[in-house]
Amino acid sequence: MTSVPVYNWQDIPERNLRRGLSQKVFRGNNVLVGYNTLNPGMQSSPHSHVYEQIFMLLKGRVRLHVGDQVHQMEEGSVIRIPPNVEHWAEAPDEADGPAINMDIWTPLRPDYSEFTSYQTDTFNEESRPNTAGDR
Repeated sequence: MTSVPVYNWQDIPERNLRRGLSQKVFRGNNVLVGYNTLNPGMQSSPHSHVYEQIFMLLKGRVRLHVGDQVHQMEEGSVIRIPPNVEHWAEAPDEADGPAINMDIWTPLRPDYSEFTSYQTDTFNEESRPNTAGDR
């Protein structure tokens, strides 16, 4: 059996992406998860990428732009962002304080792999479970 270590978001290295936005990332074989802190005054950054992204707001409120739509995201909101669609979050209002969101990207983003170098676990085909009996 492959050894499976446990990690805690509090112990994962944090990086500053740009003014007002910090991020911690965690990977699987085919997925990457980002834990982000969005602060009032955060610099917005419209962008697109080839990855499907799920954006979950865990705390706070932000306005999320996806293509030509603007969504008022509140705590507990979740949305799927299709590949190659421009998107960005506006900075949270000062009165609301910081927002916390979690992003899930699939397939795995190789451009973020260096930020998961703290992870010691690797899985290969032999260590994957047999899913024939899954429901």
